Amino acid sequence: MKRRYLKGLSIVLSSAMILTTIAGCNVNTDLLKKDAKEEVVTDVLTQTVKPANSASGETDKVKEETVYVFTNANGSQKSVLVNEKLSNPNALKNIEDETTLTELVNLSGDEDYSKLDNGVNWNANGNAITYQGTTDKSAPVTIKATYYLDGKEIAPENLAGKSGKVKIRFDYTNNEKREVEVNGEKKEMYVPFTVVTGMLLPADTFSNIEVTNGKVTQVGNDSLAVGIVLPGMKDSLASKLDDLDIDMDIPDNFEITMDAKDFKLDTVISVVTANVSTDIDMGEIDTTSIEDKVDELKDAGDKLSDGTDKLAEGTQKLADNIPDLVNGAGDLEKGAKDLKDGANKIKDGVGAYTKGVDAAADGAKKIDEGTASVNSAVTTLNKNMKEKIVPGLAQIKAGMAQLTSGLGAALEQGKTDAVTKANQGLASSGITYDDIDNTINDLNTKKAQCQALMMLSDDEAAKHAVASQIKAQNSAITDEELAVALQNQLGAMSDEQKKQAAAGLKATAKQNLDTIDNTILQLTQVKAQVAGAQGALTEVQNQLSGTSTSTEGIAQLTAGINQIQAGVGTYDETEIKTAIASGNNTVCSALYQIQAGTETLSKGTKDLSTGLNTLKGKSKDLNNGVSTLADGTKKLADGTTKLKDATVTLNDGVGELNAGAIKLNDGMIEFNAKGISKVTDAFDENSDNLLAEFKKLLDLGKEYKSFAGKSEDYDGNVIFIYKMDGIE
Repeated sequence: MKRRYLKGLSIVLSSAMILTTIAGCNVNTDLLKKDAKEEVVTDVLTQTVKPANSASGETDKVKEETVYVFTNANGSQKSVLVNEKLSNPNALKNIEDETTLTELVNLSGDEDYSKLDNGVNWNANGNAITYQGTTDKSAPVTIKATYYLDGKEIAPENLAGKSGKVKIRFDYTNNEKREVEVNGEKKEMYVPFTVVTGMLLPADTFSNIEVTNGKVTQVGNDSLAVGIVLPGMKDSLASKLDDLDIDMDIPDNFEITMDAKDFKLDTVISVVTANVSTDIDMGEIDTTSIEDKVDELKDAGDKLSDGTDKLAEGTQKLADNIPDLVNGAGDLEKGAKDLKDGANKIKDGVGAYTKGVDAAADGAKKIDEGTASVNSAVTTLNKNMKEKIVPGLAQIKAGMAQLTSGLGAALEQGKTDAVTKANQGLASSGITYDDIDNTINDLNTKKAQCQALMMLSDDEAAKHAVASQIKAQNSAITDEELAVALQNQLGAMSDEQKKQAAAGLKATAKQNLDTIDNTILQLTQVKAQVAGAQGALTEVQNQLSGTSTSTEGIAQLTAGINQIQAGVGTYDETEIKTAIASGNNTVCSALYQIQAGTETLSKGTKDLSTGLNTLKGKSKDLNNGVSTLADGTKKLADGTTKLKDATVTLNDGVGELNAGAIKLNDGMIEFNAKGISKVTDAFDENSDNLLAEFKKLLDLGKEYKSFAGKSEDYDGNVIFIYKMDGIE
């Protein structure tokens, strides 16, 4: 339960990993034609980490900061260049900006500035200002690149021109540590930077490309390898994850392996930002339903433990009373043998008449006492079985059914809720979860149409654009009329106008293509998230029902209780008669027969005692019945021997039943203490703290708005672009 719950939280944290889905059609192919590969990679990576909730300078005062970090091929920092863009929505004459940069250059115009103690004052004259400066400050994330050729580490400058199996490992260190307070406890956390590293790999140089913590996308004839990491995030959450014995796989390195021929590597680009956290809202997480189910689990565990405890008490009382039954049967056997001896003596000689009658009377008294003891013990045993053992087993089985039924219903509801949440998220689009696949197919058809338009020559594109305009103005025009109008209008257009019409058509197609790609991506993500949630819930159901290979606990416990209940049986009259008739006796049916026999035996011994007392006064009549008495007492002796043997067997069986009940009770106590209680206690103690740490971590990302400084009256966002030297 604990791992499943925290897995749900890790999905919230790992939503940033969705950014690794990069479609090749988002690449600016015009830049590729100009051989501007560095700009291509930078553009793709920047769009990948650009937050949906980033501040806009159209109505608010915003400082947009782009930090360029230039490094050697091993990742060591060489220099830093920073571009600052100051919005001016209110057309201010002067803009005061806090900054630590030096060697400032105005990139957007000829406005000048004057220095302040902590920055500069720009003579903006109502304009927005974009300027550039330098700093010797270290970047917040350090990148280390290590190169290997055929399994051996090699310096980057020695790798140029080599061929073989190449591996490059990128390790990232987060240098922005903050001391924060979470629920009254101080601890250190890192600003949650997301780092995306990418490189273009020409097909004539590289093949068999594989990456960890990333993916490879085909771009024309080349491959775009991209990796994504979250340095420092695992350390920020380590305390609570260690408390719960959870290993969360949060990447802090990126590896790429490939076969290289005449190795040559262009500039490697890494984009770093803390802005991804602005898209993650932790305020809507509601753990109420989970807490309710944890309480139900706790109650069911207590009921199950109480039931096994009552079973152990009942079987212990049964075991304690069985010795009385065995002793009584022994006394009965001894009395029957004495009666047999007395009857034989009477038969052997009338001379021993008086002595024999006295001995028979004494034996009858002992038999009466023994049968009374046996009858009392069996009655007590039956009472315990009826009032404690049989109801206790039924209560245990009911507790197990309640436990599995409650969890099963909650898991099924969880599957339904996953689809419901997806439909709520899709409500504004007019698409339901069940329509996703059909919608994606329709979008792919439209995507192909947009791509076809973008591939047209300028002349064909101009014709399509003009034809669309004519149809828009006259939807009823015929094909012949359209051809004439199209020829006339194209003939009247200059080459420049045709180019503009073609460019407009392609721009619209590109815009539509981007919208389609984004929509497909979002729908695919929704489908994958729902499938993942439902798959996790199904695995829990499999474990509860015993179909999972990892199941041992509840399914085995239920089977054991069913087996014990089948052996004990019930006091239902029909069931007891069926068990006796079939010879498949239960404990209850055996005790039923014993009690019936001891009641009959008790009545007989009382009658025997009464008759012998009468015989003492009527010795004349005794001689006639001596032979009959001798035969009867022999049968009685044989029967009591069998009764004694049966009670010994019963004693052994009850001992095993008691030992099993005690073992079951001990196991249930341990299961409740180490299993159910440990899970519920861990949830109660850590759930709020873990959520608080997640929220605090995301707040650190939202608060990181500038690298080189920012005035308080400006909002801000900052992105870092690392440019690692290529290898030639």
